[in-house]
Amino acid sequence: MEDVYRLREVSFNRVLTIPALNIPGGSLFLVSGPSGSGKTTFLKLLNNLIACDRGEILYRGRDILSIDPVKLRRKAVMVSHSPYIFPGTVYDNILLVFNFNRKEIVSQEKIEKMLSHFGLDGFLSRQTNKLSGGEKQRLGLVRALLLESETILLDEPTAALDEENSRTVYNYLNNWVQEGGRSVIMVSHDVSLAGRYTDGTMILDKGQIVELRQEGYARERTAVD
Repeated sequence: MEDVYRLREVSFNRVLTIPALNIPGGSLFLVSGPSGSGKTTFLKLLNNLIACDRGEILYRGRDILSIDPVKLRRKAVMVSHSPYIFPGTVYDNILLVFNFNRKEIVSQEKIEKMLSHFGLDGFLSRQTNKLSGGEKQRLGLVRALLLESETILLDEPTAALDEENSRTVYNYLNNWVQEGGRSVIMVSHDVSLAGRYTDGTMILDKGQIVELRQEGYARERTAVD
């Protein structure tokens, strides 16, 4: 499968430098490192929310600067660690995201099944102002997964979750990548847990790659105990 992203001689504002990096399609790729190491900057570069000062970033073989930013962000959906949740119900939020991406809303049954899988059973009519931080984070992830985009970029998707709920998220992402040939690039501080589910890991420190592992072992299983 072709690389989902390829970076060459990329630098941004003395914050991040990536000499060379290939991220294979159909993989779950982890980016980690201490606070301030450039992890979120890296995701924003991949989504063209910011542009590199130097170098080239290719998305599925095309320079991201040649792709309409809106179209790119529909193909590669980014979910921040504190996703913006619209006022109204959980269903309102899901409907708005589908409308923004110009996609036909999926069935209510499918939505309820996805919510239930992430511990949000019966939340369809719940007012979002009554959700906890962890529930809002899971709703942001559910919205992205329901869109079934080619690629999802996740910034600390389990930061507000306990270990049990984190495992649920990682297991689902692992299966989602395997079954659909999609790609997930995820920032997380928790290498000990998240790293057990991934095909590759990049560790950043002070804007530099200090470790890069691409084992490809996660495709051999559907879950991790």
